[in-house]
Amino acid sequence: MQKQALARAMALALALLMLLPCGLAQGIETSMPANIAGAKAAVLAEQAGGQAVAAYKAEERMEVGGLTRLPALLAVCEGIDQGLLQPSASVTVSEAAARIKGPTAFLSAYEVIDAASLLKAAVMILAGDAIYALAEAAYGSATACTQRAQARLSELGVEADYTELMGMDTRLSANDLMALGRALMQSPAFTAYSSLFYDGINHVDGRATELASSNRLLKTSVGCKGVATGSSASAGYCGVFSVTRGGAAWICVVIGAPNASSRSEAASDLIDYGFAAYEVKALARAEQVLIESMPVLGARRSSVALVAGQDAVLLLPKGTGHEAQWELPENLTAPLEAGEAVGLVRYMDDAGEELCSVELLVAEAVPQAKVADYAALVLVCWVHG
Repeated sequence: MQKQALARAMALALALLMLLPCGLAQGIETSMPANIAGAKAAVLAEQAGGQAVAAYKAEERMEVGGLTRLPALLAVCEGIDQGLLQPSASVTVSEAAARIKGPTAFLSAYEVIDAASLLKAAVMILAGDAIYALAEAAYGSATACTQRAQARLSELGVEADYTELMGMDTRLSANDLMALGRALMQSPAFTAYSSLFYDGINHVDGRATELASSNRLLKTSVGCKGVATGSSASAGYCGVFSVTRGGAAWICVVIGAPNASSRSEAASDLIDYGFAAYEVKALARAEQVLIESMPVLGARRSSVALVAGQDAVLLLPKGTGHEAQWELPENLTAPLEAGEAVGLVRYMDDAGEELCSVELLVAEAVPQAKVADYAALVLVCWVHG
């Protein structure tokens, strides 16, 4: 089975590499690989930066089943992260929350349950009643949470009208779902439960609700951390999947697969392709010392360290080499301010194309030498011969 999976992943990698330009992948629209041809749309992106390397109809908004609940879930999780609701708080379930259909935690109107249990159900199975109850508890009303969800969509660059908490009439694209998945994976409240495949919650009346995620990759794909799945007769089988291995993380979206098995297979193959064909290289990190000693004229000290002005973390096809080209004067002249830009380092690939550039900043302030400083220096030199 492992050999077959590896062979399938490498075949997919070869097919997609033919569709990608040399150098950095630019999130281009590509043909759907044959083994996921049944899906209506898909996208594979590096999770940290959101850079897509394979996509099919990724910008087309369409029905996505229960995944329309993700904006509300994001607002709820971020509200909990911000302290609007403590996980230990007791929540009284409203009649409106208990009436929500679809995947539910089987909550009863007016039952009292802890927010942590509701959050577990919301994250694991997108339980609508749990999301609704948490929304009311965190924001005061479903309307206020819906407005926050709409605001978050706008902040993420998702141009969709979100006018109802469960998003019943909302259409989302694969790119939209990818943006939502990336945001959810940054929420501690969400990731506290997103890796669970099977669990449950207990009600105060003695009932127990079993929670079984329909995300099969949680069991079959090493490093899967979430995100969510959903389906309907008209939308087909949809899912957002996040997988981390060896410090690299990929996020994959599949919309409209014909069944649950093909949804999982499509996502697995795309993610395996990402790990097989690409690597994340950290060429520099913000404030990392890149030059330990840069000569300085006109100062008491003879040199100063230079640091990177920003991160230089690139997604590159495996085997891509790089070299640094430095653009600096022979000497710096005091005075210098901490954080002052004094040069540049350009990272080039094997073909001489620029991958990215990073400003070189002065690590600490260097004041100009005064007459007394020069006199002291002369005295030192005279004493020591």
